[in-house]
Amino acid sequence: MPKPAAPILDKQTILDELDDDVTRIQVIDEFKKTRFRKIDEVADKDEIVLNAAGKPVVMTGAPGRKKKPEPLAPRSSAIAELVEAKKEHLKDDALLTVIKANPEASKVLDFVMSGLAEESASLAFERNEAERNGQPTSQISMRRIGALKAVGDSWLKRKEQIASNGVDMDSPAFQRLFSYIMDTFKQALESAGTRPEMIETVFAGFSKKVADDEWSREATKRMTDG
Repeated sequence: MPKPAAPILDKQTILDELDDDVTRIQVIDEFKKTRFRKIDEVADKDEIVLNAAGKPVVMTGAPGRKKKPEPLAPRSSAIAELVEAKKEHLKDDALLTVIKANPEASKVLDFVMSGLAEESASLAFERNEAERNGQPTSQISMRRIGALKAVGDSWLKRKEQIASNGVDMDSPAFQRLFSYIMDTFKQALESAGTRPEMIETVFAGFSKKVADDEWSREATKRMTDG
């Protein structure tokens, strides 16, 4: 005997039987467009979409990208104080501040060298204390040798950086400096009693010259040639 056809459930019955975590259901609206609607916004002319198993196609949770889970609370007040102290330390860390502001800044390597030198000095202190107390120092010495090598490599990298980069004329820092020089030059012209229209003429001609690629190449050449 053929199996009896499954009963056709009406729209409200389907909606009433949805799990509590269902937030949206797929429907075909009156314009024959498939969309997800909030449960309480299903319209009278909407047709609920059913999958191959005869179940409604639904969405649980909020649509879109999942929210970042909230961080777990510290287990104790002492740990909470430690977490806050770490946050404050990170705010005051010079290297982290420079990298966040401009990771390509030459200062980054300066701070790295300073940090490595500080660690090397700290290891030297530990080695002296170990010697003073008759403790083995070979491991500390090896760690300090590694720190000193890192300082030397960073110093060579810094020298190479200075030699190769020169002045980056397209950098925001140089643009701010150049603007300040131009403002100073304009103030000097004004102090000398130069008429405003003459100042405009001078700056118009100057702007045309510095906008030329040849001027930029010559300026870079003069800076790198020494």
